[in-house]
Amino acid sequence: MQDFNVEIEKSFKNITMRLYDNEVMNVIFHDNCYIDIRDIEEVMIWMKDVANGRMFVNLMEGGYNTDLAPEVREFSASSEENKYTIADAIVISSQAHDIVSNFYVKFNKPVKPTKIFTDRSKAIEWLLEEQRKFRSAQKAS
Repeated sequence: MQDFNVEIEKSFKNITMRLYDNEVMNVIFHDNCYIDIRDIEEVMIWMKDVANGRMFVNLMEGGYNTDLAPEVREFSASSEENKYTIADAIVISSQAHDIVSNFYVKFNKPVKPTKIFTDRSKAIEWLLEEQRKFRSAQKAS
């Protein structure tokens, strides 16, 4: 990932979480798995410890032949899941990812800014801009 250093990394059964020193949280869904709510609950327990009052921009990358339970999509779009989130960038690499990601954005309507990309670098640029806007708004209030 460009010139960012890994602050902390944790691998779970179906997800790897990688926090970079610029507060980009890289969410990597493993190949050939079904992500259910238990996977997300496990990650959220870890996030609570890692966040320590911080909020992150999330770079989400789907694995090959990976699917998300409907409850996961609903939870991911909710304000409860987004208490550590400034914005989400979803990087797609297949037509299946495109369909699922567009369905998520249009049907689940995430509460935080969410955008779909085919280019990882452009996703990171957008996330860093969203982070900058968020930090500026925080300072102004």
